[in-house]
Amino acid sequence: MCRYWVLMILVLSLLDGTVSAQNNQQEKLDPSDESQGIQVGAGSTTDGRRYHSDYFDFTYSLPDGFVEKTEQYRSRVRAFPGLHPDPNTFILLVADERVEGGADPTRSIMVTVDRLSRYTMGPRAKDYTKGALEKEYIHDLVTKAWTDAGDDLLQEGQEVNVSGKKFFRADYKVNGHPMRGYRTEMIKFQKGFALLWAFFAQSKAEVDSMASSMQRSIITK
Repeated sequence: MCRYWVLMILVLSLLDGTVSAQNNQQEKLDPSDESQGIQVGAGSTTDGRRYHSDYFDFTYSLPDGFVEKTEQYRSRVRAFPGLHPDPNTFILLVADERVEGGADPTRSIMVTVDRLSRYTMGPRAKDYTKGALEKEYIHDLVTKAWTDAGDDLLQEGQEVNVSGKKFFRADYKVNGHPMRGYRTEMIKFQKGFALLWAFFAQSKAEVDSMASSMQRSIITK
């Protein structure tokens, strides 16, 4: 199993453990669109590389050489001892590229969503649903989680236009837990969730190329 993505979902699930725990006790979570009955995680991949999200209504084509492994990853996460992902976080897509015989991927992509209402309670509460607060979300939660895990922040908050939609980008140097390399996060808010693309590669040039590919491989509505 890819240990890097196990760590990633742990970090995403526990971006703010105190707030999340209080919300889980006081808020009944419904993982579907109340008006349409569409599950948040609902989506499908055609031809092994073209992913469509039913709930968020976007289509994303994987770069050449990547293999989609979402269901395998979800199954392994569920079976991992002691790992209990927060019900506010949903894995939409996982794909990777490996060298022959390699245990871990050389390049990886993960798309997840994080429910913003989970952060509205607790001593460090902040309502990210009020206004365009993607930069604050990145700084308060994503960057803090990764720097606490030992990564280096390279930059955060760069605005990027993707398919006519405004995304915000953050870049990190991954310092060996368990892999060394570079990570780029691309984030936008939609339907009360933070929608996150995470790209990992062993060189900065590779991860930059992967992130830039969003410009020509994603269709949003």
